[in-house]
This record gives sequence, structure tokens and C-alpha cells, in this order.
Amino acid sequence: MTSVNNRPEILTKLGVGSGLDTTALIEALVNAETEGVKETLDNKEIEYKAQISAFSQIKNNLKVFNDNLQIIQDNNALGYAGSSSDKTVATFTVNGNQAAQSINSSLTVSSLATAHTLTGPSLSSPSSTVGARQISISFGTWSADPTQGGGQSHTSNGMSSITVNPTSTTTLLQLRDMINTAATDSNSDGEQDVLATILYDGSNYMLSLKSQFGAANEMKITDNHASSPVYAYDTTDGAQLTQRVAGTNASFTVDGISMTRPSNSIDDLYAGMTLDLLATSSSAVTIKSEVDLASARSAITDFVTTYNDVLKSLESYRESDPTDDEKNGLLAGDSLLRSIMTEMRRSSATPINGYEGGPYYLSNLGVKTMRDGTLSFADPAMLDRQFKNNAESLRSFFKDQIISDNTDIIPKRYSIADTKPGSYAVSVSSGTATVGGVSTSQSGSIYTVASGDPNGIALEINSSNTTGTVHYGRSFITLLQDKLETFLEFNGLISSKVDSANERLSELAQKQANLEDRIASLYSRYETQYAAMESTIAGLNETSSLLENAFKRND
Repeated sequence: MTSVNNRPEILTKLGVGSGLDTTALIEALVNAETEGVKETLDNKEIEYKAQISAFSQIKNNLKVFNDNLQIIQDNNALGYAGSSSDKTVATFTVNGNQAAQSINSSLTVSSLATAHTLTGPSLSSPSSTVGARQISISFGTWSADPTQGGGQSHTSNGMSSITVNPTSTTTLLQLRDMINTAATDSNSDGEQDVLATILYDGSNYMLSLKSQFGAANEMKITDNHASSPVYAYDTTDGAQLTQRVAGTNASFTVDGISMTRPSNSIDDLYAGMTLDLLATSSSAVTIKSEVDLASARSAITDFVTTYNDVLKSLESYRESDPTDDEKNGLLAGDSLLRSIMTEMRRSSATPINGYEGGPYYLSNLGVKTMRDGTLSFADPAMLDRQFKNNAESLRSFFKDQIISDNTDIIPKRYSIADTKPGSYAVSVSSGTATVGGVSTSQSGSIYTVASGDPNGIALEINSSNTTGTVHYGRSFITLLQDKLETFLEFNGLISSKVDSANERLSELAQKQANLEDRIASLYSRYETQYAAMESTIAGLNETSSLLENAFKRND
């Protein structure tokens, strides 16, 4: 391509014959043909770059807003704060699954829950082979420690058993991995039923097997090796494995009432609170839960402030003035920006389902929507009244939940993608359960829904005939974050918008390059044409001069 600022030497000859400013004439001709197109392309370039810059800033602002929402959600205690007079013995906290309550109780811990722990024979190396055999592990309650030929009974707890088949070349390390791979999570609590590890006592290595906590989770292990069933813990082959810790329940007293639990983390003692037992105690420990609405008011104030800040920043990009384009925002009339602002404003009127006594709205907490779409927390006293009358309304703002009104029906999990917030009736008859009218599949005591609105809910049901209600709610903050994610995610709407603008910018760059080539070509053509004209004129001038001189001589 020939640069328009570095034209051929022929330009130096232009105008010599005619006396015209042919350089200016050529410039005017080229501009007349291309100036409008160039201006359009340049303006488009400015527009696309402005869009990219604006949406990049909007994405950053929304990301900061989303992060602030998470901080508000994580730090909020739903109006209650738990405490323990001796945190070395026990801690007492809001568990985030249901509304907490005021509590002032006396706690004494007699014993902690333990996990059944067995160890195998000592080997010289983790690479030592364990021998070909079949090892099966089941779970339940032993009437007493099994001994060689003792005849004690083991009652299954319904959890799935596992079986592994090491060969003659299987090492101790490989046996550990085989057991952990085969292990299941029967209770859907995030912990596998048995955990295999390798211990080194300073001289030798041994397999260690640990069940889940509690007396009902002790292991029965069979080993079919004909002559050396060294990994057995049963009544047939005897207790070849060594019991290091028996499986026991935690034993404690609350306000004079003796209780036991299979775990040291107890979330069903008081609604909305978790008691974590850490050590036994010879004297009583006081556990409390007291109302602290100051933190909730502060959190809602922070939310309103950050919400308004981000909404105003979006508005600055959207502003338009039909009388003065200079006052228009960078994205005035943009459909995506309009969609973002619409979703933000809709959030203030979004019903929040899945909470007892609901649906709830932001207005229930004293937050009002103003004429310009911003929010105002002008009535903190309403929050106080709402909380005292119905703490669920406050929970619906801050915390997701899945709870049951029946202690025999224990929610274990749900699917963020599939489960629709709402309240679902649970009916159990002769061991068959429905949730929200939808049939479930059963594995031990776990019932799982695989279709309909409650799709993904899993419940532990400890009764063959019972009814209840499960409430699954997604909080206001979570629902707002879900909307933000559609714009913020890697392949979200904002990223797609920026990618599209970058593609148009690349296409525009090619058009600009083509235009530069065309401009260079026009200059070259006009320069050649005018050079030829100047040459002709110069020749005519020379002939005219010769004739004039000849006439003068004749005179």
C-alpha cells in the first residue's frame, strides 16, 4: 500500500505547466470520494472501543457488588449470637439452617462420641503385599466385642456394605486405596462410611480403618482367606484386627436432661443452633443465644448502600438527552444495559419462597423502593417488629435453608440447579415416601427425589409411617446473586457483548485498511492523470514560446 503522506516524486512536477495547485485539487478529489466513509469508520471505532471500556467497567462494578453480597451473607448471624462460657468444652453457634431462638441453658459433657477404629497386622513396608483374599465391611452395632469363637451379634444399621478383592500382588498402599475407592457415603453427609489410612508406629506399618462416629456405626469385617484371615473382625474368623477405639455416642446433660448423640456436632438440640462438644466437663457450662439485631440492621444498611451505588453507576451509562447528544451516556439505548437495570430493579419485588409463613418480600424488612429505583432503609423499627413476630422473614433475606418440621425427616442435600424453592409435604407409608407428591428412590434410610419441583432433594427418614413438611428456600441475596451470575459468568451476557464488540472492531480494522488502500490508489491515479496534463501543457507552452520567438525575429 502506498502511503498518502509519501506520494511519488511526480508530485514535484504538478502545477509546473498549468500554474494550478494540483496537489490541493487531488487532495480535494480524494476527500470527496472517501471522507464520508472514513468518518463513519472512525466514529464506529470510537463507539466500539467505548462499549468495550464501559461494559468492562460495568462487569467490574457488578463483581464488586456480588462480592459485597457474599460478605453480607457470610457475616450475618440472623439476629442471634450464640456463646459458651467455656469454649474449650463446647461452642454454640447459629447453624444457618433455620431460625435461631433465645436460649440460656446449663451443659455438662460426660463423654464424647468416638469412631470405631481398627488396625491390621504389622508389616515392614507400605509396599508389602497383603495376600489374595476378599474383604467385606458392614456397619451396625456389636452386642460386645467379637472374640475368637465368642458368638457376639452384630446388628446392621442399613448402611451399604463394601467388598474389595486384593490379589497376591496387592500392596498395603493399594489395599488402602481400594477400600477408600469402594467406600460410600450412605448418610449423604459428605463423609464416607469408612476411612482407610496407613499408620507407622516407629517400627512397622499397619492398616487403620475408622468408621463414622457413634455406637451404631461399628464395623463387622469378614476375610475369606482360608488359612490367614488377618483382616477379619467378626464372630466366625474372630477379632484378628485390633480394636483401638470402640464406637460410642456422646453423653451429655442439658438443663438436667440426660442425652446421647452419635456425633459431637449436634444441630438438632435447638432449632437454628449447633452445639459442638470438644471435651468432657466436671462442672456445668452455660450456653446462650441472645438477640442481636444491630448486626442485621447494619447488614441491610450495607446492602442498600451498595445496591444504590451500583444502580447509580449503571444509570450514568444509560442517561440520554434527546436535545443534546453530548450529554448522552456511553451506552444510551443499549439493550443489555437496560436488561441489567431491569433485573436489578425487579429484585426488590421478587417473592422469596421456601420459608415458613412466606412468601416474603424486601419490603417486609422495612426496605422501600423509591421512584428512581433506588432503595431506602427508612424504617429499621419494622425490621425489629418483623423479627420478633416472625424471624423467618429475616432469614429469607440472608440465608438459604432446607429444614423439616419433623425430627424423623432429616434433609441431607438438595440440587442448586434442579430443586425449586418451596414447601413440600412429605408422606411416608410402609417405608415408601413421596415429597411434594413425587415418588422417591430409597437407599437404606436415604430417600431421593429425581423429578419434579423437589428434584434433587435427599432426606434421611427414620420412620416407616410419618408425615411432615420440608421447606427449601433460596434467600433474597442468593436470588440476586443468581441474576448477577447470568451477566458475570465466563460466557455470560457481558462477556458475549464485549466479545461481539471486539469482533466488530477487528472487522472495522480490516475495512479501515481497505480504505487506506483505496485512498492510496486514488492518489496514484489522480497524480498520474494530472502529471500527464501538466506534461501536455508544458509542451504546448514550449511550442508557443518557440513560435513567439520566431515571429519576433521575422519582425
